[in-house]
Amino acid sequence: MPVNPYARTLLHIVIDLLNRPPAGPGDLAARWAEAGMPLERAAGPDDCAMVRDYLADWCRLIDAVTDADRVALLNEMLARYATQPTVTDHDGTGWHIHYRHDDASFAGILTAATTVAAAQHLTGHGMHRLGRCALPECAGAYLDFSRPGRQRYCSHACANRDAVRRYRTSRRARPAGR
Repeated sequence: MPVNPYARTLLHIVIDLLNRPPAGPGDLAARWAEAGMPLERAAGPDDCAMVRDYLADWCRLIDAVTDADRVALLNEMLARYATQPTVTDHDGTGWHIHYRHDDASFAGILTAATTVAAAQHLTGHGMHRLGRCALPECAGAYLDFSRPGRQRYCSHACANRDAVRRYRTSRRARPAGR
């Protein structure tokens, strides 16, 4: 049984925020709501600043060289952004677990929920399931949800662009008439 049924949605949100930083509080809140997450608090300038710092932590997490480095950073993020779990039915949807204070700000909710979701995903599927796009001119982040766990690109567009480039390079390398 998944501890957090929204984990995948939360992780898509944080990767989207990494690849397309929010333009301001309205954009941040709109993207949260568009993903189907409940908007319990309004987002303000302080939330944007906290999310900007949080995304810098995510960049360090993505760029960690070893699993041990990634785990250390993930533990730092859990200590900074999440709280001990509590059971709640604050919204009348049934009992569920929160890893944040009930009075958390918009950014406090986002950072706690996405950090716990990342910890669950990476410990359940492998620390290697987080990375940067293999396309040289793209630095996009991705979280690997694929079955085999061998994702290398942030999007299908980048994978296709790289495949076309490799194909064209191989065609040029072939002797004429082949």
